[in-house]
Amino acid sequence: RAGGGQVLGLEMLSAVTDLGRRCVAANGAEGEVQLVKSEAARLLTAPPEGAPKLHLFLAELMDSGGLGESLLSLASAARRGGLLLPAAPLLPARIRVWATLVDLQGCGTALDSAELVPSRLSGVALWPWLRYRHRRSYSAVDLAAAEYAPLTDECLVFSAVVGDAPPADRLVALTAQASGEANAVVWVWEADLDDSGAPPLTNAPWAARTHWRQAVKLLPAYPRITP
Repeated sequence: RAGGGQVLGLEMLSAVTDLGRRCVAANGAEGEVQLVKSEAARLLTAPPEGAPKLHLFLAELMDSGGLGESLLSLASAARRGGLLLPAAPLLPARIRVWATLVDLQGCGTALDSAELVPSRLSGVALWPWLRYRHRRSYSAVDLAAAEYAPLTDECLVFSAVVGDAPPADRLVALTAQASGEANAVVWVWEADLDDSGAPPLTNAPWAARTHWRQAVKLLPAYPRITP
């Protein structure tokens, strides 16, 4: 509608690609929008010879943890790989991740999209089973439905400019603010879509609800901490 010229869309799932193409056709935009079934990494890291330089990079690659769909690495690859014009803006423009160490006792139920042990089943508390429920990656959890106690203040883990090289690993020092069993880390993210100063998009539980949940990673050891 804004006269943006040619639009190239990437989608790795066939069904979603087909649905997107039908939506494009229904809006009479087949001449301006091309949807390609492809993994983004394949095209962004090695664009085909003669591919036009793009004026804008727009991606919805955030998950509950903000990082699980490789937003930072793919955006950096697109910038370095020559697919974008030097001055092409990237949306979102920046992303920040905030984390808290918690004593997690219940993760809601399947109806809350919890990927961990539910809090209770038929009146029986199940939270002790968290000790035996480890996952290599993090999980989505609805903090509004979970049972947990924050043990530290929320800490800014990192702030990154989308398109730059992803930040290096680093250690973050957390100060205990309450006593409890430190069995998990929960975190949320916020993203600046552009440089307009508009409120960021976020999956924080205190913000307007979105389809994103929050992220939780169970820790391999459960030390008891005190302030």
